[in-house]
Amino acid sequence: MATAGVIVISPEGDLVLDVRQEEGSQQFSYRVKSGTLRASSRYFDNLLSDRFSEGQSLLAALDHLKISGHTDVATTPVGLLPRIRIVNVGRIGLSKGSNIQNLMADFLSAIHGQPLATASPPVANLANLAVVADRFDAVESLAIFVQRRRYLQATDAKSKSRTGNNMPEERARQKLLVGVLFDHPPWVTRYSKHLIMRDSAQWRPGVETDDSNALWWDLPYGMEDELIQRREHILETINSIQSHFLKLYTSGERQCKLGYDTSRECDSYQLGEMVRFFTKTSTLRLQGTIYDNSEPTYYLGDIDRLLESLRQCSSYQIDRNHAHCGLRSRMIPLLDLIQNQLSLEISSLDIGICAECWKNHRPGYAWSLAKRPIIAPLLNHRVSADSYRAGHHRNLSSSCLNRHIAVRDFFLAVEKNWAARDAY
Repeated sequence: MATAGVIVISPEGDLVLDVRQEEGSQQFSYRVKSGTLRASSRYFDNLLSDRFSEGQSLLAALDHLKISGHTDVATTPVGLLPRIRIVNVGRIGLSKGSNIQNLMADFLSAIHGQPLATASPPVANLANLAVVADRFDAVESLAIFVQRRRYLQATDAKSKSRTGNNMPEERARQKLLVGVLFDHPPWVTRYSKHLIMRDSAQWRPGVETDDSNALWWDLPYGMEDELIQRREHILETINSIQSHFLKLYTSGERQCKLGYDTSRECDSYQLGEMVRFFTKTSTLRLQGTIYDNSEPTYYLGDIDRLLESLRQCSSYQIDRNHAHCGLRSRMIPLLDLIQNQLSLEISSLDIGICAECWKNHRPGYAWSLAKRPIIAPLLNHRVSADSYRAGHHRNLSSSCLNRHIAVRDFFLAVEKNWAARDAY
């Protein structure tokens, strides 16, 4: 409801907020309860206290209303109410031609315990709401509001038939931000893992952070750097498998175990086919060391697709006696070991961010803060999709953190010791 250009959030409101995104932009006004704002937002609690001029002016104006005979705020004309000016509602991401009017109305309605304008708000709306809540330090209040109305569960129910693998990056980032700020652990794990596996346009060489972009394009609380670190260590681990076999077959140590006269030729043949295969899949670049001015590069794109391309390695054989020699029979088990930790389908908790461990145990949990171990630990645990859906992550104990650390240290380790896992 609007009165004299003011959107009435609460008819008993004793304050009018005049809100605009930046100086000179369109202004929108809202009638609200100052006490409700202070109870729900640390920003407004400070702003409206007697420590700041805004709070002092509010108290003085309300006292003046009482002296003037306006003892009942609900019947006081909106034009007589004190006003406070707010500029900047946060790094929101509204579509072209949109304004902040409805977004701020939803935010203030939620603060006052009233329903949003849309019964089932889209993810983009929730993400912008999260940004505004973060701007005004009202995340806890908005999280409770969103959880009680089960908006996020309703969103999942509408999209449960979709795998999400082709989800646009912006949507994944919006859901991750909502999961982090509104305390929804499944979205934190699922969509942090999605970005790690699928890559981000923000992480490409030469791309710089733009503070004018929406907050989800530069995730807060160190999460952006954490995702980058996790992806880089995973790529390094996959690359180490390739390096392991190239070193073995160039070491001069006999790899063919058949003991035939053709064993030496078998090794040379396998090395040649291996180099050809890796070069063809663009995972290996032959570069001279006499003069090398190239800059370091890394894989851009879907890690699942990278693993699938490595699985296409054929069972090369120099003759029929060497049917089980070579790269494929030795590399596939190692790829399986990594795939068990990376597959989006099994909903593993470990390479995606565990919200509870990130919140409560970050110094001992975060990949970006950990010291790299020398040798990778053995991995024997695989989280099943059933245990994930059953909410295993909600009842966390030290075993949860310990499992995360084991997986983290596997990917962070300087030496992967693939020879111990190579059963050839």
